[in-house]
Amino acid sequence: MTKPLIVIIVVLCTLAVSLACGKPAPPSAAPASTPTPVPLPVSTTKPALGRIVFESYRDGNAELYVMNSDGSGQTRLTTNPTADQNPAWSPSCTEIAFHSDRDGNNEIYVMNADGSNIRRLTNNAATDQNVAWSPDGSKIAFWSARDGNNELYVMGKDGSLPTRLTNHPANDQLPDWSPDGKKIVFASARDGNPEIYSMNPDGSDVARLTNSPGRDFNPSWSPDSKRIAFWSDRDGNMEIYVMNADGTNPVRLTKHDARDANPTWSPDGTTILFWTDRHGAAEDLYLMNADGSNLVRLTDNTVRDVAPDWCNAASR
Repeated sequence: MTKPLIVIIVVLCTLAVSLACGKPAPPSAAPASTPTPVPLPVSTTKPALGRIVFESYRDGNAELYVMNSDGSGQTRLTTNPTADQNPAWSPSCTEIAFHSDRDGNNEIYVMNADGSNIRRLTNNAATDQNVAWSPDGSKIAFWSARDGNNELYVMGKDGSLPTRLTNHPANDQLPDWSPDGKKIVFASARDGNPEIYSMNPDGSDVARLTNSPGRDFNPSWSPDSKRIAFWSDRDGNMEIYVMNADGTNPVRLTKHDARDANPTWSPDGTTILFWTDRHGAAEDLYLMNADGSNLVRLTDNTVRDVAPDWCNAASR
């Protein structure tokens, strides 16, 4: 057999094998190494939860605004030449109570969540202000000077049947109603300097919860009614603290030379909102975890943003 014929036979055999077995195998190569998965960064930013109403002076005087819990969507609710202040969501998040001097002196008003349908609830020559809703939304607690000094009162959500709860020559003010409905906490100077007290919703069983040489103010219940946040200057300047419902185990959450005040809890109890002037003369709203960590700034203005209150969007 001649050499050319041998070459042709070898080529034909190779082609036949390739057609029978498919495409020829690629040249062998070293096995590829499996890449190590890179973990995604864990976000420390909480998802938006609920809506926040607050008081701001950004348009020249105290007006009420609402925003998402991440600081977005800031919207003005009231437009009035006088002051609208200290808003409080109803438990259903469908209404907001507040006090205003739009009719000559501070009175209690309520409006729909979008700022519509404003109704006046009190009509008294003295000051009525700083409201707190009962958990079922049927009553509103507030403080008033109508009997000569600041005392705590409760009335129906429509302003009916105002009833005095405290009777003391010192000032009783800044009530907050526990979510389980069992207690109202408030600030009072009845023992010489402002401290935090609790009482039953009918005014009975008054108990002192704090005892510090400084001022303890603005108590705020956690959603599970087990803890109370407040601000105090017991350590030299205004800071945020939290304690058990019976006043035990007070823990300082903030530590800054500026003023930190007016705490309010998120609906799930994991975070606390407050105002501070740590970035200048004007107060802004900040958010932190319930242990004081992960501080986040929500508003950034050259004027005051204060008096926040948080509503659970799931109720809306």
